[in-house]
Amino acid sequence: MEEIGYHAFPDSGDAVPSHEAPPHSIFVFDDVACDRQDAMREHFSMGRHSLIDCFYLCQTYARIPKHLLRNNANLLILFRQDGTNLRHVYNNHVNTDMTFDEFVVLCRDCWRRRYGFLVIDKDSALRNGRYRRGFNEYAVP
Repeated sequence: MEEIGYHAFPDSGDAVPSHEAPPHSIFVFDDVACDRQDAMREHFSMGRHSLIDCFYLCQTYARIPKHLLRNNANLLILFRQDGTNLRHVYNNHVNTDMTFDEFVVLCRDCWRRRYGFLVIDKDSALRNGRYRRGFNEYAVP
C-alpha cells in the first residue's frame, strides 16, 4: 500500500463528496444522527459508483433515516437493542427469514457474551452467513 490517510471532518457536511473521493475510500460517519443527513445520503446512494464504503455508527437504529440509509445497508452489526429498535430491525431486514420471537432468541443468544453482537449480512444466503454471532460464527435460524 502506498499510503493510508485519515481525514477528520468536524461537520459531516464538510466530508469530501463521494464522486471526488479516491477509489476504495472508507467513510465513517460516527454519532451524526442529529446532523443534517445530506452528506450521508449522497455517500450511501452514490458511493458504490465511486468504489467507496460507508460505515454509519449510531446508538439508536430508529434514528437512522430509513430512505437511502437503512434501506441501502448491506451489513448490520447489532449490539444490545431495546424492543422498539429490535422491532424496526426485524421489520426492515429479517421478517422474511424468521418470526420475531425467533429473532429475539437469536439476538439474546448473541448478546449473552461479553461485547457480543449479531451481524446481519444481507448479501449472504440464509444458510451461508446471513446471520452471525460476531463476525465468524454462522447463526442459522
